[in-house]
This record gives sequence, C-alpha cells and structure tokens, in this order.
Amino acid sequence: MAGIGLKSFKYAKLNEDGKTYGEVKTLAGAIECKVTLDLSEATLYADDTLKEQVSLFKSGTMTAGIDDDDDTVFAELLGKTVDEETGVVTSNVNDLPIYVGFGHIVPKLVGGVKKYKVEFFPKVKFKPFIADSKTKGDSLEFTTPSVEATIFENDNGDWEKHQICDTETAANTALIGFFVQSDSQV
Repeated sequence: MAGIGLKSFKYAKLNEDGKTYGEVKTLAGAIECKVTLDLSEATLYADDTLKEQVSLFKSGTMTAGIDDDDDTVFAELLGKTVDEETGVVTSNVNDLPIYVGFGHIVPKLVGGVKKYKVEFFPKVKFKPFIADSKTKGDSLEFTTPSVEATIFENDNGDWEKHQICDTETAANTALIGFFVQSDSQV
C-alpha cells in the first residue's frame, strides 16, 4: 500500500479508568506524522546459528507536523495555565501534560484502488515545545510547528491499533470509534 496523504489528527483525554476517553477533538491540520519505536530486542544463538529473535515494544515517539499550535488545544494537552482575562498562556516547571488517545487517517492506493488506513495510539503524552520561526527574506515560505509525543502501552498492553476502510466516511467513523466513551458520556 502506498500512502498518498494524511488527514484528521484527532485526540481525546484518556479518563482515569485508563480505558475510556473524553470528548474527541481536532489537534490541528495534519501535515506530517513520523513514528519511531524503542524496542527491547534479544537474540539466541545455539549450535553456531541464530535460533530465536524477539523484538518487544518499550515505548515510541511520534512527531506530528501541524498547521497551527493553537493555545486552546496545547494548553490543555501540556497542562499550561491560561489567564481568562488577558489570554496569556504560562508555561511552568510544574505543568503536567495529560494522557490522550491520538489517531489519524492515511489515504492509500492498493492495486489502483483508494483505501483509508486509520491509525490509533491509545495512550500518548505530548511534550512541551516552542515552534521554530524564520524571517521571510527574499522569498515567502510557511513555517509550521512540529509537536512530539511519547507513545505508551495502555493498561491492556496495547500501544497501536489500525484498520483499513474502503471509504473516507467509514474511516472517519472507525477513527472516532477507537475513542471508547464511558457510559456517562454516551
């Protein structure tokens, strides 16, 4: 499958039960998403040959290129305070980022047919960041922020889920479906 795009960065606060989520929200416009895994690996050699090899998930890092670092979104994610009167956002050493579920949709071509892969990470925590800036100089170009999150395994040991859908509508429904709501939110 060849990826031909990226859409719909969605997140929702992970509730204290570790299994359900709050309201599903849009993070920002999706530009890019890269995932790097940190694996525990071991190999077993016997009789001068490789007999066994194992790679197990420890954690991961997701870097997302976005079109806007909206303070209303990232103040919540990073545990920052916002002065209601002035709109001033304060970053403090005691800020506590929250755990969220995070997902997106990757349009793909499979044998000449468009499909949609929904990728979901049940437990991530975004890291504080400052967006890069650059003077316009002789030519005008956009600079966009990148945000980074650590990928954790959830209480069940799950760290990623995905599903292939035939239509974008089905993919959007599947993405929202990964954010299981508690009975009090239904």
